Amino acid sequence: MNKSKLFNKIIIIFIICNPFLDLLSILQEKYLNIPISISSIIRFIFMIFIFVYIFRNKDNRKLLIIFLIYFILSISSYFLRKLGIYTELVNLAKIFYLPIMMIFFSKYDNKLIDDKFIFKIYVGYIILFSILHIFKLDKDYINIVGSIVVGLLPIILNYVLNNKNIVFKILFMILLGLCIFIISSKLIVIGSFIVTICVLISHYRLEFIYNDWKKRLLIILIFLIFTGLYVLLVSFSPFYTSIKQEIVSLNIHKFKDIYSFKSIDTLLFSSGLTNIKNSINVYLKGGYDNIMYGIGKTKLVNYTGIDYIDILFTTGIFGSVIFFIMFMFVHRKSDLRKIYYMSYITFLVITIFNGHTLIYPSVSIFIAMLYLISSNSLKIEK
Repeated sequence: MNKSKLFNKIIIIFIICNPFLDLLSILQEKYLNIPISISSIIRFIFMIFIFVYIFRNKDNRKLLIIFLIYFILSISSYFLRKLGIYTELVNLAKIFYLPIMMIFFSKYDNKLIDDKFIFKIYVGYIILFSILHIFKLDKDYINIVGSIVVGLLPIILNYVLNNKNIVFKILFMILLGLCIFIISSKLIVIGSFIVTICVLISHYRLEFIYNDWKKRLLIILIFLIFTGLYVLLVSFSPFYTSIKQEIVSLNIHKFKDIYSFKSIDTLLFSSGLTNIKNSINVYLKGGYDNIMYGIGKTKLVNYTGIDYIDILFTTGIFGSVIFFIMFMFVHRKSDLRKIYYMSYITFLVITIFNGHTLIYPSVSIFIAMLYLISSNSLKIEK
């Protein structure tokens, strides 16, 4: 076996293992009293492996050297301020996992990683975590799974709608419906509905415009049936009960009560705005080092649930700028085709309301892979 084939196999195996790495983390947290996450170590080793690989490319080298300079200065700052070095190393690895993977996947060539491949991984995720949720083992991973389920949904629905097998389409929709019903998080319930409507509009838009009234009526009927079935499904789900309890606890009696800070913070941001308020005081009080290098994960009161803010608070202005430069370095040079761009935007919107997207390797690897999948879909069409 030549080196290229071996390298490709390592990448494929690692991607396939992602759901099981999350499962390993869940089981370790519940049953093993080990302070260091085994799955985090595996992901960190993979990240170093990829970093060395992309460093060999001269086009990437200057940017990666700048990153290394920032990394050394940042760790030095954390050390001098007596922050937990292990905690901060883990946090930096989680944050910069995305841009490093984006640099890699935007130039990587592997035709096996396409829509069909991602579909199989996706189905594995929703089956695995639906089962884990039934046994209440996924408490700390609901938001992560929600980000994956909703973020990749445009690509998955596009793949399913383009498949001519009606039975295949029905079986997948039943499976997705069960996942939504069982997990019933805000993100999965609301996000899946919005994304599905957007994908259906995109898919049937031209048919609606250029066909006769009978075809248009049929398309409208499809939308109405979908909406009706979805509302019916949600009305019997744990999500409906949870929302009713939140409304009662927030003393919402009139429509205008929804616009209070507490209601918006709880219902839309899962207390993220309150967490920002608590953490910003710590961030601003520490002087130059806090503002430039961040307060680190050690001093962060709570993750805010808004990844952009968490990156700023934990890595400071310096780290945020480096992250943004690396992010744009890829995005400026690589185009995403329509459905993949929709998935990309979905992930970015999720990170505002739910977090657990840009700074969680379980999710961020799929954002990075969008560039490769989009490129492969174009090659298939050509």
